[in-house]
Formats: sequence, C-alpha cells, structure tokens
Amino acid sequence: MPKRSLIGLLALVLALLPLQAAAADDANEIDLKLFGENVIQGWDGCSFGLWQHNRNPADDRYAYVFFAPIPDGEALPGWVKIGDDNIEVSRVDIGSADTGMLEPFRLYRDPEARLTVMMEILEQTRTDAGIEVTDGRLTFLRNDKFPFAIRVKGLNGCPGAGAEAAPMGSASSGLRLGAPVGHDSLSSVPAPVLRAIAADAPECDPQSTAGYSLAYAISDEVTLWQVPCNLYASSGSSVFVVTWAGYSDHATLLLFPAAPGMDMNDYAELLNASVDPASATVTSYSIDSGGDCGSFNRFELVEAEGETVEFVLREFREKPACDGIQTDPAAFPLVYQNP
Repeated sequence: MPKRSLIGLLALVLALLPLQAAAADDANEIDLKLFGENVIQGWDGCSFGLWQHNRNPADDRYAYVFFAPIPDGEALPGWVKIGDDNIEVSRVDIGSADTGMLEPFRLYRDPEARLTVMMEILEQTRTDAGIEVTDGRLTFLRNDKFPFAIRVKGLNGCPGAGAEAAPMGSASSGLRLGAPVGHDSLSSVPAPVLRAIAADAPECDPQSTAGYSLAYAISDEVTLWQVPCNLYASSGSSVFVVTWAGYSDHATLLLFPAAPGMDMNDYAELLNASVDPASATVTSYSIDSGGDCGSFNRFELVEAEGETVEFVLREFREKPACDGIQTDPAAFPLVYQNP
C-alpha cells in the first residue's frame, strides 16, 4: 500500500475512535492487560518494548503493552496480552523511515487477522541504549470490539548498553499508600464502590454502620477505599474496593486469601482492619469475648496483572485455646508466614 494511502487510512481510523468509544460498553471493550516477566520470560537481550506511559518496567511488575525480542539484530513478532491470552502480532506494513529512526506509523496483526495493532511513534530520540520512545500511542482494533488506545513510552535497543536502558526483571512489587482521607458518610463514597460491594459482598451492609470511610491513594490514577461493612457486639468489619481515575463507572472489590490448609475460600469482610500506608499492609484480628484467644492476619497490597492490585497473606497467627490469659493478637503463635 502506498505510504500516503496508509497514512490517510490511519487518520480515518483515528477520526472514528471518539464516536465509537462513546458507545462502548463492557461487552465490547478490549480487555488489554499490562504484563512483565510472566510474558517476556526473562528475555534480557535486545528488544523493542513499549510500556504504559506512567509506568516503568524497572519499577513496576506489570508495565509492558508490547514486547518484541530482537535476536541477532532481527526483530521477531511482538507480544501483547488481552484477557488471559498472549497474542503474537507481526508487522504487516512495508513503510520505512529512511532516517535511522523508527517509522512514525507501524501496523501489526495476528496470524488469524482478528487483532490489528496500530503503532504511532510521536516522539523519539537516540541514546546510548538505542532509540528511546518518549511519547507514542498504540491503538488496538479487534473484531466485534471498539478500538482501544493507550499512551506509551519505550525503548528499541539493548539493556545495559547505556544509562537510559530499562533493566529487565528488576521490578519491585512494594507499594506505598497516601495518607488516609476520611469521608464521614456513605453519600461521599463513589456509587460504583457501593455497587461493587452489593454485587460481590451481598452479606456486607454499609447502611447499617455510621458510614465513615477512608480513601488511600495508590497512585495518581488508582484509589483504595475502606468502607465499613457490619457492626458486631465488640467489633466491626470493613471491605476494600479499588477505583481508577477515568473509569467513573467501574470499581473492584478486593478479596483476602485464607491461610493454606484452612479449607476456606477467599473472603471480602475483614474484622477490626487497620491500614499501614507506609508498607501498604492491612492487619486484622478476631478475639473471643474474653480477649484471651483468637486469630491475627497481616496482608500486603501488591501489584497484580492487568494494572490492578490484590492482597496477599503475609502472616497468620492463631491462639485457639482460651486459657484466661489475655494476649496481644499480634503475639499469638505463628501458624503461617509468607515474607
């Protein structure tokens, strides 16, 4: 296809994006996932990688949107992840920049021609590590789905070749939360948060509580909500929900995993929950009315695949025998630990 015709076609597709996005619903959305080592499988050679513009594979476990190894100087097909599927896409355009830089437009397609990825390199510069993409955009086009566009940065080069290279496999899962922001009634809690609770934790009844909730910023775009759930004789419970800026109608209820061997499913309601923003940990305890037996849990909030977060159990303590001796739940005998 002549280069001028290709650019014209791309411009037409972009012009249609706002019209189609306005009509998109969950059934028609492309379930794009960010990925990391779980997809690139420890590849540490030269590569062409693009990651979400506000992430960095050196710091985030899941950052990549597109990744293509370059063994022996020849680029292989790239990988993207949609839902649970790792999809291989190959270049189908024949354009050439003729400048020693990346072409401003590229098209990729999977072998079955069900997914087309349109790549726009908006700003790029050459560094010691290779060609650094400082601004770009990927648009995903799939049968029976509305187009999905995402802003990206990236590198076409070799790790370790220069200071600007993005190291592979050095991501940290540690998170820090912002200071808690109090909300004194359920009326100030986003409606999607309450809908997620009603749908996924039907036994939780925030309306039976005073409604005081807390919001913790995970990033500029992601917020963790702690919402009161139920009141009991000597304790209260909470649930935790995540929201994303720009997705005003979407929220996700987070679940807590039980300790191995307890024959319990993951659960949403956490008794006597206390959040430590500096370590992104949540502790919970349950004690007998006499205060001398019960259990203690410590969970950590970590990044999960698909630009979301999840709780992992780090510590479980239990004192099953009520012996009349009151003990701090955090000092109960250790049953399970996951450092």
